[in-house]
Formats: sequence, C-alpha cells, structure tokens
Amino acid sequence: MSRNAHNIKEVSGGQIVLYKNRLEVRLEEETVWLTQKQMAELFNKGIATINEHIKNIYKERELKEKSTIRNFRIVQKEGKRSVERNVVFYNLDVIISVGYRVKSKQGTQFRIWATNVLKKHLVDGYTINEKRLKAAEHKYNELQQSLRLLGNVLALEGFSSETKGLIQVITEYSRALDILDDYDNHRLFVPEGTHQERFKLTYEDAMIIIGEMKKNFETSSLFGQEKDRSFESSLRTIYQTFDGRDVYPTIEEKAASLLYFIVKNHSFVDGNKRIAAALFICFLQKNGILLRKDGSKRIDNNSLVALTLMIAISKPSEKEIIIKVILNLLA
Repeated sequence: MSRNAHNIKEVSGGQIVLYKNRLEVRLEEETVWLTQKQMAELFNKGIATINEHIKNIYKERELKEKSTIRNFRIVQKEGKRSVERNVVFYNLDVIISVGYRVKSKQGTQFRIWATNVLKKHLVDGYTINEKRLKAAEHKYNELQQSLRLLGNVLALEGFSSETKGLIQVITEYSRALDILDDYDNHRLFVPEGTHQERFKLTYEDAMIIIGEMKKNFETSSLFGQEKDRSFESSLRTIYQTFDGRDVYPTIEEKAASLLYFIVKNHSFVDGNKRIAAALFICFLQKNGILLRKDGSKRIDNNSLVALTLMIAISKPSEKEIIIKVILNLLA
C-alpha cells in the first residue's frame, strides 16, 4: 500500500480519505462510505456485479440495510453543469463484504488496507482517551459500590428519617444509572423476557380500546381517525415470523416494538402518541406483566411519557437502541 493511501482532508459534514490518491472515501458516523460506482472502481468490477453482491448481502441477512446505507447530498458533474443530488452510499461493512465476494486481487488489497490502516484511524480517538475512559469507569464502579453501601445504611439505627429518605431516593435510581452507563458504553443487550403469551392484540381489540378512550377522555373529533392502513400493518409486524420463529419472541419485545411502530408510523390524524402508549400498557396488562410481583408498575407514568416522546423525535437509525432501552426498563 502507498504511504499516502490514507491522506485525510476535512469536508462539510465529515471527512474524506484519499485511497491510493484516486478514490475519495467519505468518513462519517465512525465509518466510511462508498457508492456502488466507487466500489466498482475499487474492485475493478462492473456496477451491475457490485449491485448484485449488495442485494445478496441484504437478502441473506448478512447485514442490515437500514444501518449500512446513507443518502449524502453531493455535487457532481453532468455534462458541463454541476448538479447537487442525493446519492446512496454504503458503509465499511458493506464494502468489506462485497470485497470478500468478488474475490479479486484489488478486493484483498483493500481489506488489508481497511483493516490495518483505516480502522486504526477510526479508533485513534479511543486509544488517545483510553486512560481517561478507564478512570471514568473506575469512578463509576466506586459510585455503584457507594450506592450499595448506602442501601445497607437504611437498615441501621441512629439515622434521621430525612437522611434515610435521601439515601432511599439515590439507591432507587441506581438501576437507571446502570442503564445509562450501558448505553454510553454500547453494552445494552436484549434481556431475557416472557415467552408465555396470554393475549394476542388484534385490530378489532385495538379499535375497541381506542373507542373507549374517545368515550372516557377529552379528545378531538379527529382522535383515532386512521389516515391509511399502516396501523393494521404495525399490529401484524409484531407477530411476524421468519423460518417459523417469531421475529419478536417475547411479550416485552412485542410491546416495545408496538409502542415504537405506532408512534413512528403516525397512522392516525390525531392521538398517535396517546394511542401508542395506551395500547402498550393494555398489551402488558392483558399479558400479565404490567406489574411486578410486589405490585409496582414496571413502567411508571413519567417513564411512559418520556419513552413515547423519545421515540417520536428519534431517527429511524436509532430504532434498535431505543427498543433495547425500553426492554431494559421493563426488565
């Protein structure tokens, strides 16, 4: 590889790496991006071949389409004119996957370069700040230990009710601190959920619930009025299967996805967030998991409002992490 294969220059909205002084590789969102045309040039293959490989990558579920594709607005020459257009780019995961599939000399060379040079560049920020991150983790662990000790203090005599009340408040939020730390450090996972389903939400059931909301709550005349058939689609989606298995296997995953899809699909003229939150709660209740064993709510009022609003303002690319946050709060 040429020593200048990874020259970097700043551009609006990110960076561009010059590969072998001829290929501009866009650096953004902690990865790199190429168009099909650029990949064809990189691997010395036709665009049709690159397109076929990419289709197969998504068809075989090797990668997820939503998280590996972006539209970037670029200026390109069309004849004598410079025209600004939205162009589809694919990230490093797709580039490497295509490289493995074409099995060309150029593909092998690029994989070596990408692994040994480009990825090193992308993680330099972590390497530089490794000591700071370790120090922060150490402080967090100390905080968790302190919270556990504070919890033990509650059982001791000699403390005022005000002091005990303050300690109780802090220790009750330790779970929230754990979730925030896991989120920051990309450690959020899908917790074990409940598989035995008592209740399946149908379109007819949902419309009855929406009808009761109209009767018992102050709503506009447009509340619950469907704009299209996307609401039915949302309900069907949570019961989707693949190879005979549920895509969302637990009650918690179905509930979290139901809340997300209804909010994001915006199927109603009015009341989308209220309907989503109400059906989410009803779904949990009818499946017997709305309350914990001690009778407390698994999701309190404020958390429900915050989650619903968070979904409403989120980007589609953030779906997976938002679902994981909901599942961890339900756990």
